[in-house]
Amino acid sequence: MNRPLRIGLTGGIGSGKSATAVMFEKLGVPVLDLDRVGHAVIAPGTNGSAQLIEAFGENFLNKDGTINRAALANHCFSSDAETAKLNAIMHPLIWRAEEQWLEKLQAPYVIVEASVLLESGGVGRMDGVIVVLADENVRLNRVLARGDRNEKQFRTITARQCGDDQRRRAATWLIENNGSLQALEAEVNAIHRKILATL
Repeated sequence: MNRPLRIGLTGGIGSGKSATAVMFEKLGVPVLDLDRVGHAVIAPGTNGSAQLIEAFGENFLNKDGTINRAALANHCFSSDAETAKLNAIMHPLIWRAEEQWLEKLQAPYVIVEASVLLESGGVGRMDGVIVVLADENVRLNRVLARGDRNEKQFRTITARQCGDDQRRRAATWLIENNGSLQALEAEVNAIHRKILATL
């Protein structure tokens, strides 16, 4: 059997990307969350963890041996050179895990969910890209309603992510997600049918 089509799913913080991924899963589409993969490949004892300690030192280790991701991110994102060093370690580890996951699957297509799909150069590995957009005030209100980040943190993350113009240019399918979950689900179902029609 041919390998499944690889469809990227991306969008800025608060856009509804994760809710969209859940809706594709409900339709029986395998979904890989690259942010979760990023956690797994640097778990204690992994090659990824060893590479990060070698590159950045043991200052970024928690007492339990896990990488302090927040501290490492704050350190790296203040410098382009340090960000590049981090990406040079993380991206190949994540891509390898993605390939291993794909090899085990038999499905018409899969969804690869990633918040930094465009920024990491991951679009080149995809057969198509779904972009979820929402107005900035809608996104901010969603993030604040979740309760895990404040407005300053939202602005910091938004500044690191690419803009909507770049996302629009990369999109094979575009979802404007300013409305209800029912409206989002209708969009997901329509895209699902379109993808299956291309096979």
